[in-house]
Amino acid sequence: MTAKQTVYHVSPSGERAAAAGVKWQVEGREGRRLLHEPHRTQKDAIDSARRHAQQHQPAQVIVHAVDGHIRTAYTYGDTPAAPPGERGRKAGERGGVF
Repeated sequence: MTAKQTVYHVSPSGERAAAAGVKWQVEGREGRRLLHEPHRTQKDAIDSARRHAQQHQPAQVIVHAVDGHIRTAYTYGDTPAAPPGERGRKAGERGGVF
């Protein structure tokens, strides 16, 4: 049986956090533990998310741009197979992996 993939999102923080100097956040779920880490820069948030993903494989890091769109994604370990209806679709297409 394949382990469930952990997904970490790197995204801009809300207005309240940004006012306090926290501009980016990492969110994800490691088993039952909910992860929510604030970071001052996107680079720091990406580095942290990638470290977590390497420790909790199979995992994926999805990096969002300031406007919320997906900028890039990193995958670690053997990922679970996509359901038959989602195979072969490109990222961003309706019903695709992202």
